[in-house]
Amino acid sequence: MRKATSGFTIVELLVVISIIGILSTISTTSYLSIKTSARDSERSSKIDIVAEALEKYYDKNGEYPSCANMTKSANVVSTSLGNMNPEVLKSPSAATGTNSISSCINLAAGIDAIAYVGDGSTACLTGQSCPKWSLQYSEESTGSIITVNSRRRNIGIDWIAIGTQVWAKANLNAGTMIAGATEQTKNSILEKYCYNNLESNCTTYGGLYQWDEAMQYVTTQGAQGMCPAGSHIPSDNDWKILEVQLGMSQAQADATGWRGTDQGTQLKSGGSSGLNMPLAGFRTSLGSFFDLSSYTHLWSSSESLSTAWLRWLNSGYTTVNRTTGDKTVGYPVRCLGN
Repeated sequence: MRKATSGFTIVELLVVISIIGILSTISTTSYLSIKTSARDSERSSKIDIVAEALEKYYDKNGEYPSCANMTKSANVVSTSLGNMNPEVLKSPSAATGTNSISSCINLAAGIDAIAYVGDGSTACLTGQSCPKWSLQYSEESTGSIITVNSRRRNIGIDWIAIGTQVWAKANLNAGTMIAGATEQTKNSILEKYCYNNLESNCTTYGGLYQWDEAMQYVTTQGAQGMCPAGSHIPSDNDWKILEVQLGMSQAQADATGWRGTDQGTQLKSGGSSGLNMPLAGFRTSLGSFFDLSSYTHLWSSSESLSTAWLRWLNSGYTTVNRTTGDKTVGYPVRCLGN
């Protein structure tokens, strides 16, 4: 009689195959997790390289590069940022070949497409908007879009990012002080009023400007006016964008008079927005000064017939007043980055 030979039954074979499948799945999952983590780390490192390059450019030139003065190369889109030397941006004209970089670097497609240096007008990754001179990369492990603002010097000292905008952290204080009784005129001198004709008040509260002087005698919405290069006098719509970002509904922002909830509190000194807008008072059309520590009005670059739109904050209100003002009155200006 023949002895039965030992071997795997069909059930045992299926169990072994199942175990192998489970082990394979675990190994694959672990490998993908490690690969994803490595990709995230690589993307973060490359963003740091671009950020460093931008800061070195700023250190040398006192400003961030514009699209116009950078060499744009198709290679930038198709090659890894790993080849970039942080020194490249120190001399834009010398940036050529695979190391060239556009100030509008768009790497939103492809394996190493991880970043966008925003010019303030174009969406970054996945349709999200970003402030001027910000960079974004996708983090695979969480699915998040990480934003790194390269305006670290300006945001830390003079500017602050709020949503999609970059605002000056203080009222404009530019120009030579003239007496409140004197009209600001179109000449070769940038002129400002200081409350009660004291320069120290300009240092604390910013200058006061008639609309035409603030706009430097143009009427274009969003004009640079007396604001520094790379910024402009906010339009009425720019103010609305800020207000909506601080919690107003669009309907409230579009209304006139006192509107919103606590946006005025957020904007005033000590408020959560970080803009710390002081109640700077104003210079009347007759040349006298009123309402320091009680009111402030801030110009927009948008006209309304013979007047201009402005924003009005009051010590007794938590809301923001959208109204128009006489262009000959002296009000503060808060600049907005382009």
